[in-house]
Amino acid sequence: MIISIVGSPDSGKTTLIEKMAGYFLERGLKICVVKHHSHGDFEFDKEGKDSWNFYQKGADVAISAKNEFAIIGKINQEKYNLDYFCDKYLSDYDLILTEGFNIYGKDRVVVLNENDDLERFKKGRVLAVVCEREIKPYRTFRISEAERVAELIFNTYFNTHKD
Repeated sequence: MIISIVGSPDSGKTTLIEKMAGYFLERGLKICVVKHHSHGDFEFDKEGKDSWNFYQKGADVAISAKNEFAIIGKINQEKYNLDYFCDKYLSDYDLILTEGFNIYGKDRVVVLNENDDLERFKKGRVLAVVCEREIKPYRTFRISEAERVAELIFNTYFNTHKD
């Protein structure tokens, strides 16, 4: 299950995800957050470390420690898409929350700044809108109501005992 949290920069997407993550974990879901980094390359490791050197030579690199792991690899832009990535690497998770990835059209929660236009984020089913004004006909929440947004997602996709 993939739910995208989309919106403009500095709209509160990260804050919303952080608050919702605890709700899902408390209910026993295994979750993963995938952040879309649209600013080009990102730094994963420090220059001079063995893993950095391996990656610079062209190898994909996995780092594993007692309680953590991470993988970094190059992607083929022609075949890469969110579904491919999630199927290949994240199939063990109950819920994948993406921060961004608007273009992939997944079910979504849209987080808006005061003057943002919802239209540019309607590429998938809008489950809820988070902002400081009502957006009809959508269920609208404030950022302080993150648990209610998480509850809506949980009840929509995971709660088999609907009352």
